Amino acid sequence: MRTRRQQLAETKAAHNHPAYAKMAFVMGCGVQGEGKGSRVVDDERGTPYLALFDQYGNQSFGYSHPRVVAAVREQLDTGVLNSTKIMFEEVQIRLSARLAEATGQRLPYSYLANGGGETIDNALKLARAATGRPGVISARGCFHGKTFATLSASDRPEHRELLGPFMEHFRQVDFGDLDELAAALDDTVAAVLLEPVQAEAGVIVPPPGYLQEVRRLCTEAGALLVLDEMQTAFGRCGTFFAYEQFGVTPDLVCVGKAFGGGVLPLSAVLGTKEVWEVLRVLPSTFGSSLGGNPLSCRVGLESIAIASDEAFLTGVKERARTIDERLSAAAERHCGIVAEHRGLGMMHGLEFTDGATAGFVLGRLLEEGVTSTYSLYHANVLRVQPPMVISEADLDQGLSVLEGILAEADGTGTASAPASAEGLPAAELSPVTRTVLLPYPPADVLALLHSRPRLLDPFAADSGSPAAAGRAPEFAGRLGGDAVVWADRTELLDDGVRASAEADWLWHTLERRATVTAAPGGSRLDARVTWDTDSGSYEDLLGGRIGFLAGSGLDALITALTAELAAQGRKSADT
Repeated sequence: MRTRRQQLAETKAAHNHPAYAKMAFVMGCGVQGEGKGSRVVDDERGTPYLALFDQYGNQSFGYSHPRVVAAVREQLDTGVLNSTKIMFEEVQIRLSARLAEATGQRLPYSYLANGGGETIDNALKLARAATGRPGVISARGCFHGKTFATLSASDRPEHRELLGPFMEHFRQVDFGDLDELAAALDDTVAAVLLEPVQAEAGVIVPPPGYLQEVRRLCTEAGALLVLDEMQTAFGRCGTFFAYEQFGVTPDLVCVGKAFGGGVLPLSAVLGTKEVWEVLRVLPSTFGSSLGGNPLSCRVGLESIAIASDEAFLTGVKERARTIDERLSAAAERHCGIVAEHRGLGMMHGLEFTDGATAGFVLGRLLEEGVTSTYSLYHANVLRVQPPMVISEADLDQGLSVLEGILAEADGTGTASAPASAEGLPAAELSPVTRTVLLPYPPADVLALLHSRPRLLDPFAADSGSPAAAGRAPEFAGRLGGDAVVWADRTELLDDGVRASAEADWLWHTLERRATVTAAPGGSRLDARVTWDTDSGSYEDLLGGRIGFLAGSGLDALITALTAELAAQGRKSADT
């Protein structure tokens, strides 16, 4: 019988996002329920998850922040919920003034919208209008959204192949390379578009002095500096805007995500008086049907109030030090699996040596009730970016769980895996294989496997029960601690058994095979699990989780099989 979780996963795969449905299910994500602070309840199991990640900045203030919830209720009670677009909307006007105040009036103008891509588009329109130039320079590895303009700025090969051709006049330079930027800054460039910290590239922090030099080069070339602070603003890096950390002021800055308090869509582009001149010349340059509606704006005011509070920012800096110190120490202890630790403020990443290890760690975190994720364009990087309101006790708990899992991945957690060239345990990907020599005749081992063909199936919910060969339309499977159902076929072979899943929303292919052959002194047992989830670039990440489940499951089953054969041998000897 399908669990509620599987029903939701199958429906999501059928009608929304197949790859993400598969990823969430395999990794062990539960059904989202009520959230408070840094914890959210699994609505199916009733157990809480502790967040070491804030959903790409959206939950920077945690789940259901009481001040945000109160602001929503307060605005609902006023009855002022809808935007007329022609009358003076007080809460929206107050929000624009408050944003200007947050910049020290250096960027006194703003335009409100719903999401990040929409606002980045607005910033690029402003830049072209203000300079009369078409060109945009961005940094390789950047992420600015999913509109055509922002995808053109990111210029990912996989997106270009599927969605191209992209828009003209976009080009890229390496993040941190001033010489390449200087060479690219000619009189056709309207804007240089950068993230102060590249989140989805793997939490890449700029070299010292980089943004200051970018500011100088832009000014000299007559180009605008546009900073995308969707993930870094509202205190994430220790100051309200991350650009304050680097001693620069951009011509345009884009904010969102945390701006809506985690409950409503809200974004904005902020700019100088000079850049805003286009709205005098062509007032209809921008438009957003529901952007800047009264309810969102009331929440935006509260988000600014929370993030500009000195006590809040002090707490962010204190927790940032804790994260930095502990992740730096963990990366040094586990240098065999952690290639690098990077971060700024409460925004950090652990880059693993391979995607399988990242998948193993991510899956184990979820097993232990801790949420995290990977960088969108660097799946080897585990994100550690908890809600900024996380308590010291919760942060200690989450980091302690992570440290324990890193120790597993670097030692006992994958000890059964084949050794790498350095002698360290390597994460397992398809196929997962095990070979054991048994001091029993092949006929005895085969008879046992044929009587219970699931005996060496690490994905069977009950591997020890007798099962008829053939097709099982609702095979009772298991992924870690999670029950799952799929159509599966079992075959009895002359030299062993084979089980194969039918292609569906979860598996493209999955085969478990056990083969028995004669060997000196007894028999040789070969167990093999192969799979393909058809997940493209996520295959290694998912494979790290599946490989761990297959490998640890096989080890336990082979141990149990060996013990049962030994018991049978003793019983025969007694009789």
